[in-house]
Amino acid sequence: MLFLGVLLFMEAVILCALVVLREPKLLIPAVVLGLPIEYFGTQALGVLPEGGFTGAIRALLNPGKAAILATLVVATVRVRHNPARLFPDSAVIIPIVALLAVVVLGVAWSDFPTAPENSILIMPMYVAFVFVAPSLIEDRRDVERIVGAFLLVAAMLALIAIAQRLFGVFNWRTILIQSDAYSYRSNATFADPNNLARFLAISMSLGVGLILTTGPRRQTVYLAVPLLALGAVGIVATASRSGWLMLILSTFLVVMVSPIERYTKAKLVAVAGGSLAALLTLLLLQGGTDAERVRSLASGVQVIGQREFLIRAGWEMFKDNPFVGVGSGNYQHSLIVSYLYIVPDWARTTLSHTSLISLLAELGIVGVLAFSMVVVRVGLVTVRAYFATSLAYNRLIVGWIGASLIGILLHSQSEGRLLDEPYLWVLLAILVAMETNLARRPATGRQAVHQPRVAAAEPLPASAAAPGEVVPLRAARVD
Repeated sequence: MLFLGVLLFMEAVILCALVVLREPKLLIPAVVLGLPIEYFGTQALGVLPEGGFTGAIRALLNPGKAAILATLVVATVRVRHNPARLFPDSAVIIPIVALLAVVVLGVAWSDFPTAPENSILIMPMYVAFVFVAPSLIEDRRDVERIVGAFLLVAAMLALIAIAQRLFGVFNWRTILIQSDAYSYRSNATFADPNNLARFLAISMSLGVGLILTTGPRRQTVYLAVPLLALGAVGIVATASRSGWLMLILSTFLVVMVSPIERYTKAKLVAVAGGSLAALLTLLLLQGGTDAERVRSLASGVQVIGQREFLIRAGWEMFKDNPFVGVGSGNYQHSLIVSYLYIVPDWARTTLSHTSLISLLAELGIVGVLAFSMVVVRVGLVTVRAYFATSLAYNRLIVGWIGASLIGILLHSQSEGRLLDEPYLWVLLAILVAMETNLARRPATGRQAVHQPRVAAAEPLPASAAAPGEVVPLRAARVD
């Protein structure tokens, strides 16, 4: 307990230093940098349980979540003379609040043997972060700091993952050591290797988009390029099939929405597809654990393994409670108590790995409708924010957010962790900031000089035309 107390004290000191010595806006990059450090919270499971007050303390052992709490306090104090800034004029706010209300009300009809789980207790903090974070993301410099934090922490995590797999360094979760006694599914500081693969997929697709859109700048040369080199090996070390697929999908979507020429996109897709096919061929010829996991992707429904009976159990819960489900966070308890007959003898897990099934089982039709409203609104806001700006950098960031949200949604159908995925709420906060603060703002000063711009059709100078001649339009281009 003394160690945990010292850790919390150190987190508080670091966060105060960010606010007092530098500036409050650095709290948002601090959130991005700190969220992957799930080591302390996972190791404290034997001391601090999942739910209740002690569970909330255990959640704050994650530096990123502690930074979220600090952001709420600092942002509230910062705009205390104009509290209206804490309520952004965004189309996604009301649907998110409605979903939160359904989740909170779902606790009332759930049959919890103890206090609610952390995933429910901490969701109001995530929603509040979406409200207040845009007040700290006001210009391009703020966005570039956040982008730099994503690239930096992803490169560091990839390096740790490589060391875990190749050299056996920091193999802190024995459950990830497979039956051959030497292969380790790298997880870095995440509790689960699939979550590490998800984060690497998000960050690597961002790196690809930056290189295509902004060219050789300091952030791409010193952060994006090293990340892609390390991340390509690190994500393989996770042995996460769903993570590999998410990387392919997210990168493809980012390339498609990047403000570059269509011919360039076609060439990139063709080259990437050929390179991927060659790498898969080499991997399959080499054999080993990773090759077996790749082959399993062609095994149909068998690839989901234990998830098959978990999906069936969730469907039974939904059929028995179609309107409001079994209650928020009550899937595992209901499975053990009322649906144990579905669990085979060999099963080693009782947690749902499919987010849609979790919504159906725990919140029923009401929860699915509330979540669907969020998905529709977020999709519309992403499209509007993308086309509301002519700045190539802003379009890239909005497009990357959209691609990442799609990736998280699809990845959660295999590995769970949707509403309790903290980076989901970080991305939503950035999206709200882009929608309300940046998407419609023209470039000025330094931004006007260095900001790539998607140029609209414009007339040639009058001097270029002969008297009485019709002035043609230049074709739209990317400067």
